Amino acid sequence: MNKPRTRQSNGAAQLSLLPEPTFCPKSPNPNSAESAALVALLEGELTQVDWLRRGKGWRLAAAIKELDYLGWEPESILSKREGWPRPIAVYQLPAKAKRFAKRLQSRGAL
Repeated sequence: MNKPRTRQSNGAAQLSLLPEPTFCPKSPNPNSAESAALVALLEGELTQVDWLRRGKGWRLAAAIKELDYLGWEPESILSKREGWPRPIAVYQLPAKAKRFAKRLQSRGAL
């Protein structure tokens, strides 16, 4: 038995015809945890362990989520690390976010 087509299901196929939205995240407030996390992510991967070693505390996930709200689209992958019984989140920025940040840095806006 075929699933009946609804008005919503018909429109979903047309979404691929729309252009990709422009990537334009907002800059975090200077001297905030989000700003420090963004700078660290531009250098490479970041974990809670790294964040603790930098003396930034236990709120890395909150800073990463705020970067997501600002449009930076950080990625998270669970990874097994030596010395930790369970996998931990490894955060990174997508390539388009790194390119955008480098343009901002070259203009002195970040």
